[in-house]
Amino acid sequence: MQYKDLRIAIVDHNSDNIRFLEALLNKQGISHVRSYRSGSAFELSAKQNTYDIVFLDNRIDTIKNLYDLVSDLVSNNVLPSTTRLVYMAQRQSAFDYACEYPFHSNQLLEVPYTMQDLVTILDEHTLQVKEFKHAYHCIENKKYKSALFKLKELRKQEYPNYLKKARNQLLVNLLLKLGHYTLAKKLLLPLTERNIQWAKWSLFHVNYELRDFDACKAFLSETQTRQDYPVRVFYWQIYIAFQTNNRELAAAQVLAFPIEDMSPSMFRLSLMVLHVSDELDAVDNLIKRKERTYQEDPALSTLLNALSIKLKLLDTLNTKLETKPKDLKVRQLELKALLMHSASNIQKYCPDEFNLMFVMMMLVEGETAAASGKLLQLSQTSNNPSAITIIAYLFHLAGDMEQAKEMLFSAHKALGKQHRNSHYVLAGLMHREIFAKIYQEEATQQQAYVDFASKLFDSGEFKDTIKMCSKALRSGINDSSLNELLLRSTKEAGLKEQDYIHYLAPTTTRQTVVN
Repeated sequence: MQYKDLRIAIVDHNSDNIRFLEALLNKQGISHVRSYRSGSAFELSAKQNTYDIVFLDNRIDTIKNLYDLVSDLVSNNVLPSTTRLVYMAQRQSAFDYACEYPFHSNQLLEVPYTMQDLVTILDEHTLQVKEFKHAYHCIENKKYKSALFKLKELRKQEYPNYLKKARNQLLVNLLLKLGHYTLAKKLLLPLTERNIQWAKWSLFHVNYELRDFDACKAFLSETQTRQDYPVRVFYWQIYIAFQTNNRELAAAQVLAFPIEDMSPSMFRLSLMVLHVSDELDAVDNLIKRKERTYQEDPALSTLLNALSIKLKLLDTLNTKLETKPKDLKVRQLELKALLMHSASNIQKYCPDEFNLMFVMMMLVEGETAAASGKLLQLSQTSNNPSAITIIAYLFHLAGDMEQAKEMLFSAHKALGKQHRNSHYVLAGLMHREIFAKIYQEEATQQQAYVDFASKLFDSGEFKDTIKMCSKALRSGINDSSLNELLLRSTKEAGLKEQDYIHYLAPTTTRQTVVN
């Protein structure tokens, strides 16, 4: 691929920055350059055009910032795996918004940059796509094992360091995709000993999959990790804290993080952590502090208002049975007035939030049948695991338990396909909390694990079936049919026992489960 054949997109709200970058690209003979001053404009174009390289200004912070936007485009297979994501940022903010996707190369273009910096990116991209074209073709067709073999054939090739890095990253991520976590760890350990940051982060994800949370916490506590990747450390420390039942640590992490540096997705996560930890005063304080940051932006201030009303609606629904009828009526009128006062702005800037809040208001007023009908409509269009999880909970509050359980399973499937970033952490914690509310007794939770495992197997999600079977076995179920399902899914996934034994409790072996 020659420079002139490259298709480039620039996403930056500053027209001067766009013109400067366009001029440099034109000097390299690249004529197919399109620029966008808003994320929504680029999103629409990306659905109609294919781009080889996308230059992104990572300072843009709207309801759907560029981190959120690219996450959606990658998750929905809009951006092919060969698309390179180049974040234009100051060194101190490097990769705060870098997307942790399995196959898309992403890098920093440090501002201010030179022509040589740009040429280096173009050179690296064209050679990488050329050398790995067969592997990329397999990846695009979801033939991950074939892609792995193609890359293994290239391991003896003499490549420059950046190409070795790209090859090793693809190899590791393919192993993770296939569930070969032990092999991935073996490949990563020599690289982490050389203090290579991408390898250390990849090992973190491997340890997470292997449920080695002590190793995860140790890495997140390293001084260099905390200094260089404050955003990633923020949301992963919260997630690991919940996994190890340490909510106090999660709440402390939220309260210690600078409010002005929180993106919308981080702020949502922060509210959720404080809310489920019953830190209601801290929730109010966080919202008031963020108001000062968002007051100049109507979209962001509307989002903040919507989230505040949404939490009030949830609190009312959660305490509805314990509230006196007279007090509940007063609360209904207050909430309805709040919602009606902000309805037009919320519909304009946050339509998805408005739809959910509209249903919540129906439930507050006791209109369960109408609420269930609206939820059925929403369930047919949403593919966001966080939104699906909320829909499941609202079905639960409406008394429609079958739909609640079905939607919770749908949320689990959607979560399994999501990339391991802040969206995954938020959706995962929400799913964890709602699961505990819908399945409140240990016996019903255990049965849910079994049902989920069976449905995942039937839908061909064999790696996730293994995880769910293992969770069921760890919960205390001693069932031969469940163990048989574990073995069948292991065979279908092309794995061996050493690939999944880490999911089981440390004192459990397959023989004790069978017996």
